[in-house]
Amino acid sequence: MNDYSLLQASELFDANWYLTEYEDVALAGLDAVHHYLHFGASEGRRPGPLFDADYYCSQLSTPLGSHELPLLHYLRTGKAQGLKPTRQPRTVPQWYYRRSATQADGVRILYVLSVGSGGTPQTNQDLMHQLDSQQLASCLVLQCKGKVLQLSLFTDGCTLPLERAVLSQPVRALPHTSEEYNATVAGWLKQYAISLVHIRHIAWHGLGLIHVARQQHIPVVFSCHDYYTVCPSVKLLDENLRYCAGKCTSSKGECSNELWPADQLTPLKHNAVHRWQQQFAKALSQCQLLITTSPYTKEMITGCYPQLSDIPFEVIEHGRDFDECSNLASAPVANEPLRILVPGFIARAKGANVLRELAATLPATEVQWHLLGDICAGSDLPGTVIEHGPYHRSGLAERVRAIRPHAGAVFSVWPETWCHTLTEMWAAGLPVLGFDIGAVGDRLRQSNAGWLVNELTASAVADKLPAIRQEWSQKHSAVLKWQQQQGLQQSCAAMAKQYWSQYCKLLM
Repeated sequence: MNDYSLLQASELFDANWYLTEYEDVALAGLDAVHHYLHFGASEGRRPGPLFDADYYCSQLSTPLGSHELPLLHYLRTGKAQGLKPTRQPRTVPQWYYRRSATQADGVRILYVLSVGSGGTPQTNQDLMHQLDSQQLASCLVLQCKGKVLQLSLFTDGCTLPLERAVLSQPVRALPHTSEEYNATVAGWLKQYAISLVHIRHIAWHGLGLIHVARQQHIPVVFSCHDYYTVCPSVKLLDENLRYCAGKCTSSKGECSNELWPADQLTPLKHNAVHRWQQQFAKALSQCQLLITTSPYTKEMITGCYPQLSDIPFEVIEHGRDFDECSNLASAPVANEPLRILVPGFIARAKGANVLRELAATLPATEVQWHLLGDICAGSDLPGTVIEHGPYHRSGLAERVRAIRPHAGAVFSVWPETWCHTLTEMWAAGLPVLGFDIGAVGDRLRQSNAGWLVNELTASAVADKLPAIRQEWSQKHSAVLKWQQQQGLQQSCAAMAKQYWSQYCKLLM
């Protein structure tokens, strides 16, 4: 049987699922199987909800060739060898098989997300794993992508599908609600007797979710992991990458939004943003608890929405578990260039322009910039930047050990609400250079485990570089102190304990 026929005959390739999940394929009028064979698999698209290529490949003793499709390998070889197409949990709650639940089945928390990858989904998975493993609650996940609504159960480290619906029209940015979305979600909340809704992301979802939950007397928690509630630009940067603090800058250029079609929010600056804030003020006022990760972010949000002053607003820092903290920083040596590590996906908001200017103006004999990650399209870097490619967070220490950096750097020009790469570099033993804005500035100031740059410019960074040589021992000692204190204390279990304490107040 040829490749096309083999996929077409397999229940693991779901053509209807593929076309609704990847709307661009459907809009182009392409055949689902043909697209997956020739494009989709190499682009990382899934053939359906029942096959996980990454998990399947993790079971193989010999890696597949670059042109071998994992699903075809499973169908022809792996299935007969007893390999699994997707991770299977050891235990599953009985209500999962009934596709319904009651209050007698325990606590069920519904987490609302927009995307499946990145810092927030990973942290949320860490939280769900703790609640699930301690048998405190069952954790469900609601995602919305275009027209597709997906409800899943997270248990024993596995994600199991529960319900799926395809809306006739996706939710629009304004008014950010949909009666069809509301009706679908309302049915699922009742069907699975949801005890509490925790909104991590609300992009592409309907704000009516909050009202629907409250109608069923379900408490709602809303997390602010960025500034989406204030402006769809998310990071509050204008067209010139100037931070606006939620109040439009005076320049005449148009701000861009990261998540919605431009025509749904045009013009945004001094215009649609006001309607945006009105709809979020109304929605957030219906929540029982607001949570964020830094005092700066809490102050920023409450400054924009003083009408929320009566709603509890907690700061819970992200937790991380490290097998061990490392001491991988090298002390600077005279007559040797500084080696500075810049990890993560470096977009313009993450300092791509700053890094480009630094690399173009400072000689490689003075400083070497080591990029561990990716850079956004259109932000090509000078050849003096040493690019090491992307990394997985579990393998960061090994990659850092090979680079032997003296320090790390965070060049975000927006006030990040936490910054996972800062945590990761401290766990590797690196003192860090960063701009004095948002949580990065707060955390560097509190720990003294690095150098604060007051102006958000490349020249200000260049002026601070001599301090790395002069103060390295002091800052490195502060990093080791952080590892023994906050680095150990704010584990995933500690984070989950803080969240569960807040949940219990609402579940009483």
